[in-house]
Amino acid sequence: MSEKKRSLLRCRECGLPRFVSFFMKWNADGTITQFMRRDFRVVILHLGFIDSLFANIESRVGLSIEHIAFEAQRNASKATMDSFYDKMPGMRPMTRIGFVKRMGVAQFNKVGAFTGQCLSETVEYVPGKYATARIRNPFHLNMMAANVVGAFESLEGVPFSHTWEEEARDTYLIRIKRADEKPEIAGRMMIEYPPIIPGDLKLERCPRCHAPTALSHLRWMENDGIILDTRSGTRVVMLDGYMVAAVFREMARELGDEVNELLVDAQREWTVDHVEQLDYLGGDGPLSPEERREAYGIYLDMLPLYGQGNPVALEVGDSTIDVTVENPYEKHILAGTLQGLYEALERSGSKVTWKEPKPGVISFTVKGV
Repeated sequence: MSEKKRSLLRCRECGLPRFVSFFMKWNADGTITQFMRRDFRVVILHLGFIDSLFANIESRVGLSIEHIAFEAQRNASKATMDSFYDKMPGMRPMTRIGFVKRMGVAQFNKVGAFTGQCLSETVEYVPGKYATARIRNPFHLNMMAANVVGAFESLEGVPFSHTWEEEARDTYLIRIKRADEKPEIAGRMMIEYPPIIPGDLKLERCPRCHAPTALSHLRWMENDGIILDTRSGTRVVMLDGYMVAAVFREMARELGDEVNELLVDAQREWTVDHVEQLDYLGGDGPLSPEERREAYGIYLDMLPLYGQGNPVALEVGDSTIDVTVENPYEKHILAGTLQGLYEALERSGSKVTWKEPKPGVISFTVKGV
């Protein structure tokens, strides 16, 4: 049986899906936020980053963090859907009606496609009791299941549990059913909303939909549920900006602050590989001072495009770089990003330090060793 083809309505000027430019706002402060809830951050992450992060940390600490990540993402997913229902007058009472709930489930499927998380369809759904979804090309099976469970908990107002099975290659059936309660750890994985400070970042924007034109390297493949970075041929995904912080807050509580050092190092390793994929070096020879600064600037320019912060200052010395970022996505990830960027461009080992002169601002220093 042939699969139903989907087509996202696109901007006639820049080609970005209109669903994306309507529901997501690229701000002058280096953040991406939801249209319905301007304090709720969204980030664009590379799929390789997510896989590498979890695998690297698990191998170093010798235990699985999947259950921690699941509960953090479940809470973030629920908060995302709550923002839609709570900001629309009269919507909450409407969700008690069966056909309105089914309309909500249909919207879940659309969200999966335009955020690059998966291609999904509803197999069966009995409101208030259980549901089954067919998920193709999930960006991360555990995280995708958490998104499904959290979305249904927002819609139904009760806890759910889940199971899944592989139906075919890259295709899974996720079944959820009403549960009596959530695990105890779920109460510790609540998301936090750090304050966002204003900025005056100028992004070149499409004159029609006002999305940044520099996103032209991203290709939405709605019939696969994938967003592709055409520069490197790798996949990216749009996610909430809170799951990683909640996961590592809990890990630091359980295992000590040294787990944050593992996070920095895992991100450093991934960034070295990413810079090499983008071929910023342009050969085997050393970069000139002008080429070095340009390469640093080009990579840092991606931070606000991906909602990860606003780099307001960059100083490139002989063996150091100093970078100040406003509204950083997650300080340990950014520290590892800058360290990996330095090591890829300078072909040298390094050490990274940082200070927080005021809330919402972090100054990083990477020095060669």
